[in-house]
Amino acid sequence: MKRATAFADLSNRIQELSMTRTHHSRKSAIALAAAAFGCLPFSASALSWENDDVSLRVDSKLTVGGAWRMQKQDKDNIGISNGGNAYSTNNDDGNLAFDKGDAIASAIKLTSDATLSYGNYGVFVRGSYLYNDTLNNKRYFNQANYGQPGKEAPAYEYQQRTDAVRDRLGNDADLLDAYVYGSNSIAGRTLTYKIGRQVLNWGESTLVQNGLNSLVAADQNQLRVPGYDIAEALKPAGMVFAGLDLIENVSVEAFYQFEWRRTDPDASGSPFSINDFVGIGGNRANISFGIPGENDIGSSIPRIDDRKPENGGQYGAALRFFIPQFNGIDFALYAANYHSRLPLISGHSGSEPLRPFGSDYFIEYPEDIRMYGMSFSSTLPWGLALQGEYSYKDGQPLQIDDVEILLTGLGVPSQIEPTLGGASGQQYIKGWRRHNVSQFDFSLSRVFGPAKWLRNDQTIVVAEVAYDYIHDLPSTSELRYDAPGTFLPGLAASDGPARAGFLVGRGKFRTDGTREDLPSESNSYATTMSWGYKLLARLSYNNAIGAVGLDPTIRFDHDVSGYTPTPMGNFVKGRKQVALSMGWTYHQAWTGDVGYVVYMGGGDQNLLSDRDYLEAHVGYSF
Repeated sequence: MKRATAFADLSNRIQELSMTRTHHSRKSAIALAAAAFGCLPFSASALSWENDDVSLRVDSKLTVGGAWRMQKQDKDNIGISNGGNAYSTNNDDGNLAFDKGDAIASAIKLTSDATLSYGNYGVFVRGSYLYNDTLNNKRYFNQANYGQPGKEAPAYEYQQRTDAVRDRLGNDADLLDAYVYGSNSIAGRTLTYKIGRQVLNWGESTLVQNGLNSLVAADQNQLRVPGYDIAEALKPAGMVFAGLDLIENVSVEAFYQFEWRRTDPDASGSPFSINDFVGIGGNRANISFGIPGENDIGSSIPRIDDRKPENGGQYGAALRFFIPQFNGIDFALYAANYHSRLPLISGHSGSEPLRPFGSDYFIEYPEDIRMYGMSFSSTLPWGLALQGEYSYKDGQPLQIDDVEILLTGLGVPSQIEPTLGGASGQQYIKGWRRHNVSQFDFSLSRVFGPAKWLRNDQTIVVAEVAYDYIHDLPSTSELRYDAPGTFLPGLAASDGPARAGFLVGRGKFRTDGTREDLPSESNSYATTMSWGYKLLARLSYNNAIGAVGLDPTIRFDHDVSGYTPTPMGNFVKGRKQVALSMGWTYHQAWTGDVGYVVYMGGGDQNLLSDRDYLEAHVGYSF
């Protein structure tokens, strides 16, 4: 999660950390995120009207942009039956849909927000409309092309997939924020409140997800739109929020959420999709490890309705302190109960062992994750700003390796059900387990003034490091947890001869028509510990070419060690990303950007390693 507010606003917020502040001037994670993707706000030429105590302001931004794939497909990311080397066709639809040089986006987008205020009260509404010609006219799925949904699927399933993806990514209008707000004085203290759809973004994490910001649902597909705004990717939820100043330098806030919303991964078959059966449009999962012939009758299982949680039962509170005696530190404590925003895979077994008939899968969102945490922000010498947070999740659902779920559904001995045929008869196969998860996150930022050797007006540097720890993760010999690229059955001595026998004669075809044995998984499953860091630097050149300002930016992400379990997925060992961009502004109303993103490292477990892309957009604020 990228473009949010003015880069100038980012500079001001970082500089605030170098000055004496009240506890109300806490750094906004969304504001700092603008450093990564830089987009100016709506301009001062917005529509506004005032009459006595009543005022109305409408801000809009129109953006036009495109993106192009710059790298050819890597066969290691394509299923065997689709001409590649991977033992799965459940992850390659998006890769196959676009070749090197193809446009992957050609979008026009309008986002508007309106604020109507009367004294201390008001209404705020934000909405957006997107038309992406490339994705709206893409014919994604038919029986003549690649592996999904499976050739035994009726024709209407193909059309359902295409329609679902087009409706969401190609031509879509969204109501985002919609809430009333107000403030009152109670016994000399200020009470503020908001009721309606809104975003509650706790903590200090800027570029890393799944910490205290886990309360926020997001739409990954919006992050792929050229020139997107972070406000378009975050999914506001209906809630009541209130904050109260208790005493000087101490405040409390609380919320009750009455609307649950989910996080949407990349839609099936979209340019950056790495899963073909979980996202929007996904309706079947192939079950034959990508081997030719896997599209025959019985080679895939259908998706049934998602299991969604209740809307209510989500609540939390935060206690905030400003401590001037300790270098003006902002400190906060948090506690919340919420339902998973992230999807997890479960299913039902087939009617007989080794036969998939009657089996299915579905997506579910477990309820009642308890989260506790703390955060701080302060200053160090030399103008450095330091932020950090710690979150502890009691009962975080983590995904068991999906191959183990597949084997269980087929009646093959697995870590879920070790007995041959023990799960047959359309039994519920719970594809996840709850574990306790800690995440640490620290960031340093610094704003530099003009530098003669760079001849620029300002430089902003941000560095963030995060570490995930699963407190009670069992060994892989006991239970394997999902990580990207684990497409094959794991095999340990404890799995028994029936499990090993399942691998016999199920691999690639030899030239004589016989089949090799299916190999066991050699990639790494999820690990107890994982960590990585992100670096970002941006230079600003005001009036570089007449009234045009230029803002070159570079970002580098590096997953150093470990594999964070699905669905969190923060880190994949060795995975790297480099993003270069040149942003420009003209009289604030006009903005634009040209950028290039490179994915590399991580071996077979970096499923985006062949999807480098070029992006450009121009926007007008009014």
